[in-house]
Amino acid sequence: MKAFLSLLFALLIAIILTACAPGGAPTATVTPSPSEPQPSVTVQPATPEPVELTLWLPDWMALEENAGHEALMAMMTIFEKEQGVRVTIVPKRPRGPGGLLDWLQKTQPVAPSLLPDIIALPFQDIPAAARADLLQPLSPLFPEDLQGDLYPFAQEASMADEAWMSLPFAADFEHLAFQPAALSEPPATWDVILTSNVPYLFPYGGAESAWTDAILLHYLSATPNGEDPVRNRKALRSLLEFYEAAYRGGLVDPMGAQITHPKDAWESALQGSAPLAETTASLWLAQQGQAAFLRFGPTPTRDGKGRYLMHGWAYAIVTADETRQNLAVQLISDLMATDSLARWSYQAHVLPARRTSLMQWPADDFHNFAFEAMEKGFLQPAFTQDKEMARSVHQAVLAVLTGRLSAERAWNQVVLEW
Repeated sequence: MKAFLSLLFALLIAIILTACAPGGAPTATVTPSPSEPQPSVTVQPATPEPVELTLWLPDWMALEENAGHEALMAMMTIFEKEQGVRVTIVPKRPRGPGGLLDWLQKTQPVAPSLLPDIIALPFQDIPAAARADLLQPLSPLFPEDLQGDLYPFAQEASMADEAWMSLPFAADFEHLAFQPAALSEPPATWDVILTSNVPYLFPYGGAESAWTDAILLHYLSATPNGEDPVRNRKALRSLLEFYEAAYRGGLVDPMGAQITHPKDAWESALQGSAPLAETTASLWLAQQGQAAFLRFGPTPTRDGKGRYLMHGWAYAIVTADETRQNLAVQLISDLMATDSLARWSYQAHVLPARRTSLMQWPADDFHNFAFEAMEKGFLQPAFTQDKEMARSVHQAVLAVLTGRLSAERAWNQVVLEW
């Protein structure tokens, strides 16, 4: 019995010493039997979804049936392959309710995740978008010398409250189209029109503002040198006296009272029913073949100096995310590259806002005319936002051009309100 207890005690001591040995419990290695092969499982890493950049563009630029769409899509495809991203283009109305700025303003407070990364806006909407903090400043994102190749008016359009907020890429301006059978040279001055016996068609209708481009250019040319055009009585008198003389001579096409945009005047010019009519550069470029029997020139002015009121479009960055901003910068840079912008703008029938891009267009008389106009071009003056001034001028212009009031009576009514 004593021997059994001694053996049991020794066995317990051995177990305790083994458990307390350095290195802890031994690791068990399981070697599979060769006769029982184990299945091999390969875990594939998840493929990340490509970054999706969203662009909001005007419908004239984004829709498939519009000119320039093929060139635009080709640039997008190259960018997607090079950057490994997906680009989604969302077309929207250019302006007004349901337009680009309207959607931007309404989306930001309620669904900011649905905002685009890049947006194209008309020049006149850039300041409002910037002041509402809807756009990102471009100074830290693009090289400053990129602005140097923009035409002067485009450089101005890119700024909002002295901050660089956009990159203009397209431009347009109003000018004259005329039949050389009616006039051998473009009528530079009002006097030429009054002695030509050729009716002049320009838009002077509209319910909200007198400032169709033709009327604004007429008014500015009538403002005495060095004087402020804001509610300028001398300019208004000269303007109304010219309109009265043209109306009495049967030299104002009455169709002008029914239209607000030169596209309607252009259609009449193409049909041959308006020998002297306002149009735009983009309309002329899009239908040069049909306009072979017409010639072009600046809008007639009181002093005979060509004036060109510029409209256009600019890219702006909306996203504040650094990664998406870097991609947005690269995409805009690709779209704004000299060759790319030249190719797209030529196909889209719009003038590029970069000098070097326009210089790549084939040389012809109209392109030379556009070069000069773009250098002299200016933006919509701030006073055109004065609704009371616009309303009173508009009423006076309509009254004179429809024969309801003389220039003197219409001028007196406006001056009483000013």
